[in-house]
Amino acid sequence: MVDILRKADSLKKSKDGRKNKLNLEEQLLMVLEYLREYRTYFHIGQNYWISESSAYKRQIRISGNMKCRE
Repeated sequence: MVDILRKADSLKKSKDGRKNKLNLEEQLLMVLEYLREYRTYFHIGQNYWISESSAYKRQIRISGNMKCRE
């Protein structure tokens, strides 16, 4: 799974902006926690020291990349 995310991340053309606080492994773990436990974005954000909206955006991006590769 991480290899798929690394390929999708390398294909991303724009490298502008801030770097993510979470590496790809942590982002994947965050999405899997959401899908498995149905935790709220607020609680996931609290665990990873990010905002609720950042947790939502990461979940959308990571799960979208995983769906494209199936």
